[in-house]
Amino acid sequence: MKYEMVYFDLDGTLLDFAKAERESIGAVLEEFGIPLSNDQIQTYVEINKKWWRFFSEGKASKERIVVARFEEFLSWLGHPEISPLDVSRRYLEKLSNCAYFLPGAEEFLTKMKALNVRMAALTNGVQSVQERRVKLLGLERFFEFMITSELAGKPKPDPAMFLLAARRSGVPLSRSVYVGDDPVVDYLAAKNAGTDFILLDLDSVHSSFDGRRASSYEELFNLLICESISS
Repeated sequence: MKYEMVYFDLDGTLLDFAKAERESIGAVLEEFGIPLSNDQIQTYVEINKKWWRFFSEGKASKERIVVARFEEFLSWLGHPEISPLDVSRRYLEKLSNCAYFLPGAEEFLTKMKALNVRMAALTNGVQSVQERRVKLLGLERFFEFMITSELAGKPKPDPAMFLLAARRSGVPLSRSVYVGDDPVVDYLAAKNAGTDFILLDLDSVHSSFDGRRASSYEELFNLLICESISS
């Protein structure tokens, strides 16, 4: 195999974050007496994306964004009487217990593990949430370790997580590859770290991406394994 170490993003790459997010925000706001429509949930999703983008750009800390997103959303809903901090805490608790593989992801990881491929996870997600979801799904079956931005000290696209991962794995980044679903943040993180990158575009929305791209786990497996064998 061409690569000695394969690193993965989690949410949107292997885990169905969209399902977990919608389920969690709907349930939590219901607890606070606010049933949400699908359109209102979509508004939260967009607000959340914006604040995570601020985090990646270094414009806000993780501690800030996990509360600020609810400050903005509750204000938009017209419920300033509800504490954003209380909603944030309850949401993180709920999200920690919402863990789903994307269709085909577990089977893909099983095939990779059967070939003794070394794998680990690098994620910008909240560490306590990701640790709980990793346990619920038994990702320890596949991954040697997980590194979060909290552990590394900086979020992607800064290469800090990759540098720490290389020290842990003992594999140079030049002989590693990163798989992610974000053609900007994940790609730039890998580029900044000097490691190869494969975009996993399961919804085929990034066809113009100028780099290696897989639109299914089968295609990803072929890029990682079959292409390596034939080269």
